[in-house]
Amino acid sequence: MNKNILRNVLVLLLYWGLALSTELLAIPPDYATPVWPAAGVALGFVLLYGRMIYPGIFLGALAANVYTSFNQGIDITQQQVSFAAIIGIGAVIQAAFARFLMARFSLLPEDLSNGSQILRFLVVAGPVSCLVNSLNGATMLGLFDIVPWSYWLSNWIVWWVGDSVGALVVTPFLIQLFNRNPQQERNLQTALLPISFLVLVIASFYFVRSLEQENRRTLIADIGQQHEAVLRLNINELKVILAAAASFFTASDAVTASDFDTFCRPLMQDHPSVLAVQWLPLIEQSERGPFVQALRQQGYHRFEIREIGTEGQMLVSRDHPRYLPIAYTHPFTGNERVHGLNVLGLEHRRGDLEQVLDQGKTLASEPLTLVQHQKSEISYIMAAPSYEYTGTRVNGVVQVIFKVDQVILRSIRDPAFLAAIRLLDVSDGGPPVTLYEGEQAGQKAEWYTVFEFLGRSIRLELSATTAIMQKVSSWQSYAILIGGLLYVALLEAVLLTMLTHQRYIQTQVGLKTQELALAKDVAEKASMAKTEFLASMSHELRTPLNSVIGFTHRVLRRSGHKLDERSRESLVIVERNANHLLGVINNLLDISKVDLGKLELSVSEFPLDEMLMNARDQFLPLALAKENTLRLDCQFHGMIQADSTRVRQIVINLLSNAVKFTAGGNITVSLVDHARNGIAGVLLKVEDEGIGISEKDIGRLFNKFEKVGNMERFNPEGTGLGLALVKELAELHGGAVSVCSEFGKGTTFSVWLPQRQVGVAAES
Repeated sequence: MNKNILRNVLVLLLYWGLALSTELLAIPPDYATPVWPAAGVALGFVLLYGRMIYPGIFLGALAANVYTSFNQGIDITQQQVSFAAIIGIGAVIQAAFARFLMARFSLLPEDLSNGSQILRFLVVAGPVSCLVNSLNGATMLGLFDIVPWSYWLSNWIVWWVGDSVGALVVTPFLIQLFNRNPQQERNLQTALLPISFLVLVIASFYFVRSLEQENRRTLIADIGQQHEAVLRLNINELKVILAAAASFFTASDAVTASDFDTFCRPLMQDHPSVLAVQWLPLIEQSERGPFVQALRQQGYHRFEIREIGTEGQMLVSRDHPRYLPIAYTHPFTGNERVHGLNVLGLEHRRGDLEQVLDQGKTLASEPLTLVQHQKSEISYIMAAPSYEYTGTRVNGVVQVIFKVDQVILRSIRDPAFLAAIRLLDVSDGGPPVTLYEGEQAGQKAEWYTVFEFLGRSIRLELSATTAIMQKVSSWQSYAILIGGLLYVALLEAVLLTMLTHQRYIQTQVGLKTQELALAKDVAEKASMAKTEFLASMSHELRTPLNSVIGFTHRVLRRSGHKLDERSRESLVIVERNANHLLGVINNLLDISKVDLGKLELSVSEFPLDEMLMNARDQFLPLALAKENTLRLDCQFHGMIQADSTRVRQIVINLLSNAVKFTAGGNITVSLVDHARNGIAGVLLKVEDEGIGISEKDIGRLFNKFEKVGNMERFNPEGTGLGLALVKELAELHGGAVSVCSEFGKGTTFSVWLPQRQVGVAAES
């Protein structure tokens, strides 16, 4: 078979196969992915074999985009095939454009001979040439109505980044792998290093993304539970109205329609979901005439006990042993049609009402569409028994009718969550009844719960809509992926440079020793640069964060009332999160130094009691905000020899935990002389009356990156490093840490430190 045909088939299979695998990296709700190695396949083969590869690129892109549409649930129509074909043409033009630029500026692989050319080669191969199909693809997504135009910019950016990263990673690799060179084995060996790094980067990405997905599920569950609690609270308020109305009739020997209206009016003022409150007396057949006459004397001149006919019309009720007519209803306006209706005669209500009358239960009806309302609105009727004034016999039923959608709107105000929830009645074992469905609620819920309501089982579902995902998602895994792949691309660029110099090195055997020495010098400088980078990393990370914190605080302090509340809240969140991130970075750097044995103590003599007083003053406002009492009991007032900065870290971490996990309790910090194994020292205790720690969790308390018990719920932003750092710093001073706790009652942390550091001279 012709070599060009084989190469085109290879390009087709590589393009399609890589497209299938990298679709797993797509960022919702975008169509594009942040890494698209297929772009590097197209460019690499065009650079190696020229225009003869164009058919393979086009067919590979066509197949990849048709499959992507199919995988996302889009019907494969002529329009979709046309879209995929246009994207395929764009992929061909992009590769051809890149090759034209490289030929124009002498950047083809065989022309590369120095770092400047390699850099220009990478710029053309990635960011410059990949503008072509990213602009084409993002625009076509809008024109073909695959993705809304509002996502055009984000899709273009992700598409451009994906093609650029793919080209930077794959193109140098293919050039090394397929370049015509007699030392093919050497090319394969140099390709193994970037492959190893690539596997490591992808593994890191999937690991971090799995953590993000678990965190996302936890956050969505928290959101769902919060809305469930508010929803149940509003339903309980309706049950309170029902209980109040039933108690009103039980406590009164006679209630008129006017009395009923007067009582119900304030109950319904703050509850727009309540359609009506009704009183249904239990009437025997012998009492029917006097009862009807009594209602007419109260102003209802045409009152009758009625029932619903076969065609839905209201008729005078036939004779029955007993009746349960709607006698009073508030408001009366809008409910005239059901006035006098014998509810006990309704087939779908009889079973529930007989349980209310005969067993004294309080029950809710099945989801209903009421006859007195024109719209198809789902409602519930809650029914509770009322008793005679003596309290011995049921004399009727009180009903509260409410609309489900109004309860939802009262409970959930955020449009994003309203669009994402679904409420179902799953009581009867058959197909669930949809009570409310947000316009974006999907068929598969991300989170759900079932709760009971007066004999009914209600299922609340929350879907992972775009708005929800934007609230709970973190993109750290994609930052790791893109950053790691760029590193692999740079590594490949170095290897590509080595490959282009190979022939020159072979012809200059006499200069081999000198060149090796130069290479060694370059490597040592690179190693030194790496060491210096690691040494200055803390500064590079902390300085921008300190600037963010400082300027945010300055804006908050100077703005006064010029900022609106929402902007001020946003700045407060920025400042809090920046401070949190700074603390995380400090803790990570400190714990890393301890693990490597590079954390050195700067020992000096200082009064520990003064440090404790300053720490108390610092945390007093935080403690008061949670209604805590913060007390300091210092019985040691001498000097100790230690690293004051690290001891302050110990104190701050312990006080921070005590304040976080205590509400409305006492926090006591004490300091006493305490010798240990014949060594003079001090014992610092931090006692709180907080949530406490269970016995099974105490053993894991000082593990790095681990939270125990309820700490995640009370401190979701923590890293799990604070107590680990306390233990390491104390032991670095020759001290020790212990903990005593009782779950639900409080915790005591004890830190023993020697008064003098053995073999260390204190700074004066």
